[in-house]
Amino acid sequence: MTRRTRNANPRKYALIVWLAFVVGLTFLVGKGIAQETKGSLLEEVKKRGVLRAGIRIDNPPHSFIDGQGRWVGFDVDIAEALAKELGVRLEKVKVDELTRISYLLAGQIDVAVASMSHTLKRDAQIDFSQTYFWSKQTFLIKKGSVKSLADLVGKRVGMDRGSHAIGNWRAWLTSHGQTFEPNLVVEFGDKRVAAAAVRQGAIAGYAEDYEILASFAKADPSLTVLDEAIGMKQDGIGVHENDSKLLDAVNFALQRIAKSGLYDKIYDRWFGPNSDTPVPLSGRIEVWPDG
Repeated sequence: MTRRTRNANPRKYALIVWLAFVVGLTFLVGKGIAQETKGSLLEEVKKRGVLRAGIRIDNPPHSFIDGQGRWVGFDVDIAEALAKELGVRLEKVKVDELTRISYLLAGQIDVAVASMSHTLKRDAQIDFSQTYFWSKQTFLIKKGSVKSLADLVGKRVGMDRGSHAIGNWRAWLTSHGQTFEPNLVVEFGDKRVAAAAVRQGAIAGYAEDYEILASFAKADPSLTVLDEAIGMKQDGIGVHENDSKLLDAVNFALQRIAKSGLYDKIYDRWFGPNSDTPVPLSGRIEVWPDG
């Protein structure tokens, strides 16, 4: 009877299907509108009067804890200047090379000022500000152990877990006709441990950002840094995906910091010729014209 009744009312059946389609479409459209009209995180930051910035504490001279227990470094100064430009106070949230993105995705921080290179892979998860720091990636080695990147081929080397230095080393090897062997890469969760592994001969080299390796080499005369680069480093401030108001506010703040001359003072403090890790400035924050 049920089958005969349904077949006997094709118009009624079609009406039910059509109504279900309309209801589903209305739900999707409504959801889209809600997402579009959802307030920017910038409004929440302004309301609470606090910018929660994810910053590392293990990455000198970008950000670290000094001998007096103070949170200092280039990224710390940039984050402080950013918060001031936004008219709020800064709340520093400890992150590492893995949590700086996961904390953003989970809403635990508003921005990540954490020496984070802007890569295509990372950009698929979050958005990035304009580049505010430029450097290169290479290897920390023991003096006299190797002379060039070619001497590291086929040897055990170290990288930070989650670092794009792994991809840069793979790309360098491939471009030079060599095979990338994952078993020859040792991933570390602590930069100091990685540097110690080089010192002890456990690994032939440790790939990281030039300025970080330079700080280790300056503190230990037995270590040095190769001049050759395996890839470039372009740091951006990480922000939540598809929040154009927050992204604009961060970019505009960076441009004001650059235009005022404050950026140059911060850079000179940590990377200038008289600093512990001199890195010649190789880029400039783009300042957009008014109007």
